Amino acid sequence: MTTNPYLHVPRPAAAVDDSEALETEECWRLLAETPIARLSVCDDLGADIFPINFLAASGSIFFRSAPGTKIVDLTRRPGVAVEIDGTDGGKRFSVVVRGDAQRLNDDEQIHESGVTELHTMTCSDKWNYFEVTPRTITGIRFRTSRRANEPISR
Repeated sequence: MTTNPYLHVPRPAAAVDDSEALETEECWRLLAETPIARLSVCDDLGADIFPINFLAASGSIFFRSAPGTKIVDLTRRPGVAVEIDGTDGGKRFSVVVRGDAQRLNDDEQIHESGVTELHTMTCSDKWNYFEVTPRTITGIRFRTSRRANEPISR
């Protein structure tokens, strides 16, 4: 029998919880200022996660993609989650947008969204454009008890 090594890691002592839920407007501000997100899609094996460059505009998330499994998964199951995290004002944050992805097929809508000007991480041709229409948007801001580059003591 295989044991899970994570089950034996002692939990740190409880700290004062100074986390705060973020208002929707603050979530959109952080989305607009963050260049890279994680897109979670589902396939027959479960969730899969892809890094994406994106644009937050007009109450939606826009991104472009090269042909591949991500597009197949989005066509079959349009429900997605988009997550960002980072540091703002000396605290960490995480924002999650849950919604439905739809491929943009109208040239006018594609150009109006601004997604054609979006810088991408790779040099592959990304001529598939998507809009994520949010169902929910949640965010949290919190202070960490250690620096992100410090090792976790066990």
